[in-house]
Amino acid sequence: MGNKGEITNMRKNKLLHKAAAVLLAASMVLSATGCTSKAPEAGAVQSTGTGSAAGGNGDTAAADEAVDSSEPYTITWAYIGATYQDTDLVEAEMNKILQPKFNCTIDIIGFSWGEYTQKLNLMLSGEEPLDMVPVIYGNGASYLNNGQIIDMKELIDKYGKNMKEVVGEDTLYVCNVGGKIYGVPVFKEYSVDAAVMLRKDLLEEAGFSVDDIHSIDDLGPVYEKVKEKHPEMVMLAGRKGETPAVAALWCDNLSDGFGVIMPEDKEGKVVNYYESEQFKHNAEVIYEYARKGYLSKDCATMNDGKKPQVKAGTAFSYFTPTKPGVELQDSLDTGYEMVYAPLTSTFRATSQMAWIGWGIGKNCKYPERVMQVLDYMYASPELMNLFNWGIEGRHYVFADEEKGIITYPEGVNVQNKTYGLNMGYEMPNQTIAYVWEGNEPSVWEEYRKFNSAEPLISTGFIFDNSNVLTEISALTNVRDKYIDAIGSGAVDPAAAIPEMNEALKKAGLDKVIQEKQAQLDAFIASK
Repeated sequence: MGNKGEITNMRKNKLLHKAAAVLLAASMVLSATGCTSKAPEAGAVQSTGTGSAAGGNGDTAAADEAVDSSEPYTITWAYIGATYQDTDLVEAEMNKILQPKFNCTIDIIGFSWGEYTQKLNLMLSGEEPLDMVPVIYGNGASYLNNGQIIDMKELIDKYGKNMKEVVGEDTLYVCNVGGKIYGVPVFKEYSVDAAVMLRKDLLEEAGFSVDDIHSIDDLGPVYEKVKEKHPEMVMLAGRKGETPAVAALWCDNLSDGFGVIMPEDKEGKVVNYYESEQFKHNAEVIYEYARKGYLSKDCATMNDGKKPQVKAGTAFSYFTPTKPGVELQDSLDTGYEMVYAPLTSTFRATSQMAWIGWGIGKNCKYPERVMQVLDYMYASPELMNLFNWGIEGRHYVFADEEKGIITYPEGVNVQNKTYGLNMGYEMPNQTIAYVWEGNEPSVWEEYRKFNSAEPLISTGFIFDNSNVLTEISALTNVRDKYIDAIGSGAVDPAAAIPEMNEALKKAGLDKVIQEKQAQLDAFIASK
């Protein structure tokens, strides 16, 4: 699916199943609850209290200002992640909440991580509406400058009561480029560190624990032993655009990686990451690991995500940032008990705070109404649970209802589940949703402690690349030519890295770093 016609067909096929799905969902809920509710008249926007065991009061008089909602409207809501056969059922349940309150329904469209950039660009460049847009950090400036999404500043000010309370006004406007807001950040981990995530059973089988791993170099002996017992398995998973030597280092990439702030920097000096000793060392180690057969020969070109590779039984480990509860999250995603070993210290960076923001597409017919719905999401436990976990009794059951802890129904697991995004990091406010079994009920308090890590001097800064768009385009082409080959150990970094850096400088890297440094200096001076 790589063209407009294919996306349109995907949406048409989805709609063919919708009517039947809605009827099935309705009959299922009626049989389960034995009750019905009368919907308000079309156009009514009501304020309702919706509390749950998960917390949150859901009391959102959806607008500080009156908005005409007399015309029914379907919000096309895109997300990045796996799709499931019961999406239409979940969508129907969400619409039972949204339609009476806002005279709106949602049409959920999921894009895999390997395809979302291409497909989102395609839809945002066309004429069909894409109302809610998941904007990944680094793409916001481009989407704004191209007129693909709208400036949300005024909408947040008018209709963002709940998101202000949840995210905090100091973080709420972090998706900011030149004073324009391209998205609303979700409540997630705002700090970051680097770690390697591993299958616990294979790690222990090889005679190691996470306490034996403190650096990328320490992985060599572990991989050697696991490889001896499982020669067919990839030791370190990667994918196109996220190859190991690239994913192994965490810094503030200042939106695009062309000039970064290293974690140890206290002065705010923008440097070329690809000339750093850490990048060179990581690339050398990955090159050695590739020579030993620890990486897939297709690592630089494959689109399969890292966790799906582990789930399929073909990979042992992968690099990842961490957060409270990440081991359980990844265990649920892979179907294996996963454990991680930290490789760096923890710091708070813009790349995490603004990692994903919910933007509004240029073709949205009713941005005010869409903003109302988004704001309501930040305070509705019912919607958060439906969107992330699915339907109670079908996709999850309570392990401890009093504590709001859930688990799979009997006979359901990660391999055969028909819904369950397990993507709290992409949900507007995961803290009002139920907690999956294995996590402590206090996990959200742990998030707040995790988010109190020391910020970098650049935290809160987002680069406005409008003055160097030509250079950014040329630099991206150069990096794309080299980075996956270097990052997957397919080429000798001793020769490839100097060649890439020479090409980057010819493409205008020094100009971009100079522009970025000037903007960062002004940002620091304004604090």
